Amino acid sequence: MWRGGRVSLLVAGCGLLWGQTLVYERRPLRLPISCKVEDFEAAGLDCSDEEPCPVFLELTAVEAVGPKILLVGNLHTTSATVSSLALFSEDAGTTWREVVKRQPGAGFEAAQFLNEKQGWISAQPQGQLASDPYLLATTDGGASWQKLPIWNEEGRAGLLQQFYFDSKDHGFALIDRSQTGEGSSKYELYETVTGGSSWMLRESSSRPITPKWPVRRTGDWRIREDGKAKTYELERRVGNSWQRMANFRTDLGVCKTLETNKPAPPAPNP
Repeated sequence: MWRGGRVSLLVAGCGLLWGQTLVYERRPLRLPISCKVEDFEAAGLDCSDEEPCPVFLELTAVEAVGPKILLVGNLHTTSATVSSLALFSEDAGTTWREVVKRQPGAGFEAAQFLNEKQGWISAQPQGQLASDPYLLATTDGGASWQKLPIWNEEGRAGLLQQFYFDSKDHGFALIDRSQTGEGSSKYELYETVTGGSSWMLRESSSRPITPKWPVRRTGDWRIREDGKAKTYELERRVGNSWQRMANFRTDLGVCKTLETNKPAPPAPNP
C-alpha cells in the first residue's frame, strides 16, 4: 500500500542563531542556545530563575563524503529534548554551520550521504510516545532539505529505528511500534522507490524485523563522548590511529526567564 508523504521545504541558513559560523581553533566549540518560550513549550518545559533549565548537546551520528562532514543530534535538558541539531562542515571540520532550522521537541538520529549531492537525515519528534517519524532529504549537497514523512496521517506512534538508501530513489525504513500496544504488528518495514517522498509497507510482524540491507561500515570518521572533559570528540582515522578534527562542549548553558517572539500588546490610549 502506498503512503504518500507531505512534502515541505526547510530553508537552510537559519541555524546557529541566524547564520553564524563557528570556527574550530583547537578549543572545544560551544554552540549557542536560544531560550525561546516556543521551543521549551514544545518540550513541555517551563524554565525560570527559581528552576532554571541547563541545556546539553548530544551528537548521535556522523556522516562524511570527501571534505563534507555532517553531524546530527539534539539539544536537551536533564528531562526532555528541546530541539534537533544538524551541523555541517565543508572543510573537514574547521568551519561549521547549521543547515537545517532547529526543530522544537525533535531529535535527529542518523544520517546517510549516498554521494556529494544526495543525503538523508532521520528525525524523531519526542514526547511521552514517539510519533510521526520523518526523513530530511537533500539533492544539492546540503544547501536545502525536504521533509519526507513516513506516513501520510499525523499522530501515528512509531520509532524510526533504521533507514538505508542504495540509490537516489530506492531505500528502506524500519519502524518500531511496540510501545503503542496496538494489535500484533509491532514492527513494520517500508520501502520507497521515490527517494522517500512516498513509502510502501512491505512487512509487518510481532517480532523485530531483520534489516534487508548490508551493515554499513564505520568508515574513517567517528564521534566519541569524553565524559571527563565534557566534550564530543570528532575524530578521523589516520593509519592505525585516530586524529581529532574538532570537539564540542556538551554543556551549553542555562535558560532561565524565557524569551517570546509574540508581539507586545499595544499601549493603552492616553
